Amino acid sequence: MPEQAEAEDGPQARGIDRLAGFSDAVVAIAITLLAIDLPVPDGRDVGALWESVRANGGHYAAFLISFIVIAAGWHNHHRVFLSIERADRQLRVLNTAWLLAVVLNPFATRLLTTRGAQSLDAHALRFGFYAVLQVLASAVLLAIVRHSAAHGLAPGMSASSVARSARSSRRVMLGFALSIPVFFATNSAWLLWFAVPWLLKGWDRLGRRRRPRTG
Repeated sequence: MPEQAEAEDGPQARGIDRLAGFSDAVVAIAITLLAIDLPVPDGRDVGALWESVRANGGHYAAFLISFIVIAAGWHNHHRVFLSIERADRQLRVLNTAWLLAVVLNPFATRLLTTRGAQSLDAHALRFGFYAVLQVLASAVLLAIVRHSAAHGLAPGMSASSVARSARSSRRVMLGFALSIPVFFATNSAWLLWFAVPWLLKGWDRLGRRRRPRTG
């Protein structure tokens, strides 16, 4: 019987390993494409070189933001897939949707660095598209967690782990979602992408510390 169980579990284990490996490769390619688009500073002396760096500062900032966003998404994806032992059709569809959001990040990053005079509305639409993309990516990852837990794909995933992943995804989604209408009022709304999740995480920690201990 143990040998039969091992034989049945083998293809399932290899299938989830292939899915995770493929996802890792797509993420690596997306991050690499971010770096390919970086402008190379130009100048005959240090002053001119530094001026070129400053002129392209928006490109470098957009790269760092997208690198952090993709890396954080991969970290959460990797943590979830450590608990998943098998995949079904819906999980593969959800994972493909998450990868679609990942591979669109280089394109969305280029939108952030479009040069030339632009109205506040045009700026809001470009940055809003980037924010919507991140909201969708976090929502799909949350759907992966809930589907895996509900359909027995991750027997080792505890209820507390599901709740923790849900809180993390909601913080990210709220930060990006709140920035979308704010972009129509100010170009600095992108600060909410980092400020809101950070503040909500601190609030959650404070709330846990204030809860009375039982037992």
